[in-house]
Amino acid sequence: MDVLDWLTLLSYIALNIDIALQIKRIYQRKSSEDLSLLGMTIRYVAIIIIVIKFAAIGDLALIVGQSIAVVTFGTYFTLAVVYFRHRKEK
Repeated sequence: MDVLDWLTLLSYIALNIDIALQIKRIYQRKSSEDLSLLGMTIRYVAIIIIVIKFAAIGDLALIVGQSIAVVTFGTYFTLAVVYFRHRKEK
């Protein structure tokens, strides 16, 4: 991997820090009230499509970076759904 590949991976890590902070916020507040589950669903499908495209290209840095996004955003999305359902039960 060259310098650009490493910078790409670092960029993905930086982008996922925001998602990690959102996960922390949802967990601390025990609420996903201010989130759009439809918007999150659309974003998650887009993330998965992009990782499939990167896999087809075969670029390791992009595959790894986007796979990190799949995991972190998947966690974020799952937590949002859990608290959304919890809100509906009240």
